[in-house]
Amino acid sequence: MLKIYIIATEPSGDAIGSSLISSLIKLSSKNKIKFYGIGGPKMIRMGLKKSLFPIEELSIFGLFEIIPKIFKISNLLSKTIKDLDNIKPNILVTIDSPDFNFRILKRLKKKSYKIKKVHYVAPTVWAWREGRAKFLANHSDKLLTILPFETKYFTKYKLKTKFIGHPVFDIKIHNLKKIKDIKRKYNIKGNTKILSFLPGSRFSEFIKTMPVLIDTIKVLKRKFKNHIHVFIYVLPHLKKYINKFDLNFPFSLIKENNKYDAFNSSDVAISASGTVALELSYFKVPTIVIYKVNPLTYLIAKLFIKFKYANLINILRNKEIISEFIQFECKPKLIANNLLTLLNDKNYAKKQILEVKKTMPLLKDNDNLPSINAANEILKIE
Repeated sequence: MLKIYIIATEPSGDAIGSSLISSLIKLSSKNKIKFYGIGGPKMIRMGLKKSLFPIEELSIFGLFEIIPKIFKISNLLSKTIKDLDNIKPNILVTIDSPDFNFRILKRLKKKSYKIKKVHYVAPTVWAWREGRAKFLANHSDKLLTILPFETKYFTKYKLKTKFIGHPVFDIKIHNLKKIKDIKRKYNIKGNTKILSFLPGSRFSEFIKTMPVLIDTIKVLKRKFKNHIHVFIYVLPHLKKYINKFDLNFPFSLIKENNKYDAFNSSDVAISASGTVALELSYFKVPTIVIYKVNPLTYLIAKLFIKFKYANLINILRNKEIISEFIQFECKPKLIANNLLTLLNDKNYAKKQILEVKKTMPLLKDNDNLPSINAANEILKIE
């Protein structure tokens, strides 16, 4: 019996972890695997025995957002190490979340029992905190990267590193509902414009981006005489906060199982920077990216971050293909003007999608699903 312990503390990691579990099961039909660890509903549905604690307990971001929760995080770290001590898995897979996972790896270094350790999704050492590459080389056995240019930053420290492709290609798109069916389901009439809004997976992101959306829609409503409908996709733990805002426009809260149908039906989208912004590009939705954090967090990060852009498509091509409105530029009037251009100027929107289509192949390693590549690498670890 192979025991694999997976730690994914964010929704994006939960999606990666669920695809990984599925692929591990496919590739090891002769060998039974038991899955333990920390994950969300997707990983649990796919075969994780149970999550040690809800991943929402770690949905925080930024230096000043973390400070009030240091004691809680310390308790969760200790709880995780105790669970690992009890289970003693053959393989540990840590997915992204370096602030939590690297502390786990550091504590495991002192243990007498041996676990093969694989880290999945490299820390962004190409953007800031280069020292994490050396740390990972000293504390893990293998690294699986999802961006093509990352390998060189880790192999120089003699860490076994493999680019396996971006998880966006694990998304299944063959069962999408027709746009007319989606419009009927949400009672969207005639020539109404559909805008998808994705405020981020963390409370700190959500609470700062929702007011920006509300003021942006006020501008758009004047232009479109109320012929606009907003699909809002938020994770379950954030839905209870929606009622705190005065959403004085037609909108629908989108459930997880309708997420990609909503994307496919949207004329434009506003997204917090992150995995979901790339998913929108994958579905060829003209998109803009917004982002706001605590001002002090932002100013400190600016001192260290080397990259000019926040969106991955822009980073890969080193030019602004997806418009970005970050922190002090995250202003409703600027955002509304860009959305109006995307909606009214077909050539402008088409240019974005064509540039995206040129860029997406850079994120593939081969014709296999990324999760299959990852599972192969994990099962053959020495």
